Formats: sequence, C-alpha cells, structure tokens
Amino acid sequence: MRMTVADLMCETPVTVGPQCTTDEALEAFFEYETPELYVIDKSGRLLGVLPDYEMLKTQLSGEAREARVEQLMSRSVPFCRLDSDAAEVTRMFRDSQFSRLPVIKAGRLVGVVTRADVLRLMAVLRRIDTPAAKAVAGPKRPKHLGPVKSTTTRTTRAKSVGSKSASSRSRSKSASRGSAAGACR
Repeated sequence: MRMTVADLMCETPVTVGPQCTTDEALEAFFEYETPELYVIDKSGRLLGVLPDYEMLKTQLSGEAREARVEQLMSRSVPFCRLDSDAAEVTRMFRDSQFSRLPVIKAGRLVGVVTRADVLRLMAVLRRIDTPAAKAVAGPKRPKHLGPVKSTTTRTTRAKSVGSKSASSRSRSKSASRGSAAGACR
C-alpha cells in the first residue's frame, strides 16, 4: 500500500492575504499559536510564507507597523503535493532544516505536513511491524519465574495504548483552529 501526504497531514494551515498588515499578521500568530502564516490569494493559491522570525525581525527593527505581509513574505516556498509519496516527503525532512511543508492540490493550499506527522507515522508503523505477541505480552519474563497465569498485565497495557496522547491533543487543538482567513484578504 502506497502512503501519501494525504495520509500523513493533520494540520490546517493558518492563512492570510498579501494585503494583510503586520499588525493583523501579529494577531494571527498569537491567536493561532503558529510558527508561520501562509499567504494565499483569493482563490487559495499559495503566494508565500511569513515565518515568525521574519515578524520578530520586523517588530524589533521598528519598521512601519502598517507594512503589508507581501513586503515581508518569502516567495520561494518549498512544498509538496497532496498525492506525493510519504517516503519522498520523509526524505525531504531528513535532508533539510524544514519542520513543515505546505501541501498543494491543483495549485491551491490544502494543508500542512510536519516532521511530527512523519514521526507519528513511524511510531505507528513500528507498532504494526512488531509481532502482536510481543506488543501485548510486553518484555520477556525470566524463565526461572515461569509463565504468567494472569491476563491483568495484558489488559492494562492494551488500555494504555489507547489513552489520549500529547500528539492527539495537539492534533485536536490544531484541527479546531481553522484558518485565519478574515479581514486581511
């Protein structure tokens, strides 16, 4: 089975329009707790990205508060396609300093895939790759103690696997954020 970026991504990108002011962009950074804003046109086509470090430099330099996002954004944005192979994207993360990549479908921004998404996939695949008996039984018991008669340990382990992890909470939080598409379009 071929895995694609569509199988990996779980983040909704926070977007702004190119005419958005730096003050409006600053508010979006705080409201959505995101490290970058994706700049799109009215049809959803990706025009650029405004990373938080560019915003920080602008704020520290005292540049005009009413500057537009299009003046600060990076127009050269690496991206991947929704149908890109997951292994290809994994190699891109391995070979670069990127922690996130915008996802494009038919020229429009449809999502963001992160290194955390790739790591989540690797953790799931590792669990699947492990023989079921080892995953359920846990570590090997010394032979001199004899076999375990009770299934209590197995039941407890199965419940802990299904507990809500930090990544699940993060995924829920980012899914509820939506897009910062608003007045600055």
